Amino acid sequence: MDYETIKVGLKKKGAHTLERNNAGIWSLDGKEVTQEAAISELVEAVEELGYWCQVAKDVLPTEQFEMVQESYEYHEED
Repeated sequence: MDYETIKVGLKKKGAHTLERNNAGIWSLDGKEVTQEAAISELVEAVEELGYWCQVAKDVLPTEQFEMVQESYEYHEED
């Protein structure tokens, strides 16, 4: 099964780039990691920097990212 390749700039201390290749293998700064570790890195990056927007943009298809943006903006207006 081919996976969509993903590359996320984490912009956090101790980790810069998280990637998934088309075989579904995750790597952090070029070193192979488990999917659970990859998820933990994403969560930590979002919590540390409040950088959820960039992470979402890197991971989601454009249409889905735009829906997330609209939902977030609507929530902020309340």
